[in-house]
Order: sequence, then structure tokens, then C-alpha cells
Amino acid sequence: MTRALHLPITLAYAKGAYTVRLAIGRDRRPGNFVLDTGSSTLVVLPHAYDPDQDPSHTPTSWAQEVRYGQGVWAGPVLSAEVHFDGLHGSVRLEDAQFSRVQAQAQDMREADGLFGLAYSGLNTAHDVRDYLAARGVDPPLTWPWPFDREDENLGDFATLLKEQPRVTPLPLFSALAYAGRIDNRFALLMRRALVHVEDDNADADLLASDPLNQGVMILGSSERHDEDHAQRLHEGDFREIQLVDHLYYNADLVAVQVGDGPRIEAPALDQKYEHRAASNAILDTGCSFLILEATLYRAVIDGLARYDARLPALVERFQQTFAQQQQGIANAEVDAVAWPALHFYLRAPDGSETRLTCTDEHYWPRNAMRAGQAYCLLASQLKNWPNQSILGLPLLAEKYCIFDRSADNGGCVRVAKARGADAKWAS
Repeated sequence: MTRALHLPITLAYAKGAYTVRLAIGRDRRPGNFVLDTGSSTLVVLPHAYDPDQDPSHTPTSWAQEVRYGQGVWAGPVLSAEVHFDGLHGSVRLEDAQFSRVQAQAQDMREADGLFGLAYSGLNTAHDVRDYLAARGVDPPLTWPWPFDREDENLGDFATLLKEQPRVTPLPLFSALAYAGRIDNRFALLMRRALVHVEDDNADADLLASDPLNQGVMILGSSERHDEDHAQRLHEGDFREIQLVDHLYYNADLVAVQVGDGPRIEAPALDQKYEHRAASNAILDTGCSFLILEATLYRAVIDGLARYDARLPALVERFQQTFAQQQQGIANAEVDAVAWPALHFYLRAPDGSETRLTCTDEHYWPRNAMRAGQAYCLLASQLKNWPNQSILGLPLLAEKYCIFDRSADNGGCVRVAKARGADAKWAS
């Protein structure tokens, strides 16, 4: 077993999410994959992997169609070698299961795919062997891809798949842990929610060299695995958040507080959504925003207004500018007023509350996406989404988070303050 595999991560490619470099296939072709605790599938874009050039691949009769909060894709399930090359070691997993996108990929910017880190319940596929055999496809496999291009939003294809037997590919991180290659936990140190840009002409290599765009992933990590190493990554004590379900990294959000204002109690998840959402909050590294349940969002905006009546108008102006132009507003406009910290209270394993603080540096990152522009990363509940808050990168920025799936009572997330951007990450 590899004790702890240290992998550099960066905002330079996906811009609004961190990527890690993995290599797929026997020729170890590298790609940059978005780290997403809000999904479970290893997704590979076509330009990053050609099964016909990889003797290690094995086709299946399985197909997937996956929808996120925004974006949808479909493709075949394959298996092949996946290689993790860390700073001081490497791990190879034979016959790892993943999907190659064939239709309607969501925008991953310059990333090559997505590494879903959540549990098996989100990794649904369907066995179309009988469907293909009845239509003369021989052998009845999904690679080469046997389907024509479907409707624009893949609705017809989703209906077809739901009529076929359901199967569950094994998520990549789960496969590593179950094979005994690593302990069943991983850690992430992340600096920001959106890429830091000081020069709009900077390429990915220059962006990746910026310490504010860098982070680290440790597979198999524990805060106890190497005390000297741990001291280089975090400072202060760990606080714990209880995981309350094994679908996403589900947590119980108790309340939110704007500055030193009154606590805003978080509504419980509506019972009708329990089967698909499991709790009233999830910790999602694939989300650039703090997406708050609708009534909670309105209460937070009201709290900003009580703090300073000018603040909600700036939030609204950003939202209008972003909707119309896909841009932020000037740093100077955001800096002209003071913004309160937001405090999130989540249930701890002992039944008490753990408070995580998000400062305006992270829910209003400056020099975000473009030089001189700030983005407001507060958003209201997604359309057609359960009454669940999605706690994304702004809340996890400048923190060292251990997602310990092996801890008692279903696991927990341990959170400590990250050391400065000049911290040395090699073990």
C-alpha cells in the first residue's frame, strides 16, 4: 500500500475548479482532470484518449448519461490502466472504469475530463447489450460508439437508457481504496475558487506558476500520517464535519451568519428529495460558487443589506453583468465598500457545531478569470434542484480538508487552516 501519494493540483486549466494530472492507457498519455466531490464518474474527453490506440482498454456493453447542475454528456463505459504519478511515488490501477464523452460535453475549458470523487450511488450506467444485439450490433458493445447523434439535450437518449438494466461502474477513488493501493481517504489544499489572473495574455503554464493557483491532493492522507509533513500544510487544530450520507459528501447545514448578525437557520431537506439529495447541504469541489437554498440565499442578501445597504446592489450588478457579458465587475468597485465574513455552521460528529468562515476574499475573489475583475460567488438555488445548499470552493479556499471516508459513523471531513502559499508540499 502507498502510504500517501502527493499530487500537485491547479486552477490553470478549468479556471473555476482544480485539476489533477492523470495518465490513461498503457502509453500513459497525461491529461488534466477536474477534481469533483459532487460527482462520481471518471470522465474523459475524446481529444484526451483514443481507445483504439490503447492495447490496455476493454470495451463494455454499458453506456452512461450524466447530468450535473449544469451540463450533460453521454458515452460508453470502458476500462483501462490509469496512472497516478506523484511527487515521490506513483500508483497504477489496472482495469479502471471510466466514460469517454461522445455527445454534448459540458464546458470544461482547458481540462481534459473530470475525476468524480463521490460515492457509487452517483455513478449510474445502463447495460445496453440486449438492445444492441436486437439491432444487429455485433459484438453488442458500446465501443465503437453505436448510437447516432441524439437530440440536443440528450433527453431521448436518457429515456432509452432508463429502459435498460441499471449497473454501477466503480468510481476511480473507490477502486483505489478497495484494491488496497491507498487508505480510504484523501486530502485537498485549495487557495481560491477562481483562477487568479494578473495578465490577460497569460497562458496555462504561466497561470500554473502562480502560487495562488496551486494546491495539493494527497491520496490516502491522514493528519497523522506524517506529523512533519502535516505541519507544512496546515496550522491550528482540525475541526470535523460529520458526513451524513454516502451519496455526495453530504453534510447537515445548521445555520449561516452574516458578520456578527443573527444566525439564519438552514431549512431541512424536503422529504420528497431525500432519495436524490440525502441532506440539506453537500461539499462540492466541482462548484465555483456558494449556491444557497432559495430562502437561505434571500436571508443572506438581507443580512448584507443590514450590514451595508449598498451591498445587495453590487451583488445584483455583478449577476446582470455576468449574465449579459460573462464578465465580472471592477475590483475597485468591490474594494470601495467593506464586506462581512459569512459563517457556516455544520453538524460535527459529536453532535456539536463546526463553524467554517468564508471571507469576502473568497466569495468576491479579485483578479478572477480576468485581470482587474471581481466575481461574486454567492448564488441562489439552481432551477429544478432540491432545496439543498451546494457549498463549493469559496468555503473550502485557504483550508486543508481531509475527506476521511473510513472514519467512524460513516466518515467525516476534517478541516484546518492552510499554511501560506509559499508552503512546501513535498513529503
